[in-house]
Amino acid sequence: MQKQDWLLKLRKVSEITTLEKIIQRKEDTLSQENLIVFYSASDHRLAEIIAGKYFDKVPSHMWRYVR
Repeated sequence: MQKQDWLLKLRKVSEITTLEKIIQRKEDTLSQENLIVFYSASDHRLAEIIAGKYFDKVPSHMWRYVR
């Protein structure tokens, strides 16, 4: 899957705790290269949840809020 595919699936999630649970589950099941793409999408979604809106490209100032 590509980042956009993961992001569309992750947009169904609206809480950070749920997103963290999904990340933990995927760490065990995905290959290393797919996991990198998944992490990118999950970080993007985390920034969206924190900001309360959707982004095509996350603004650089938002990354300081993503841990």
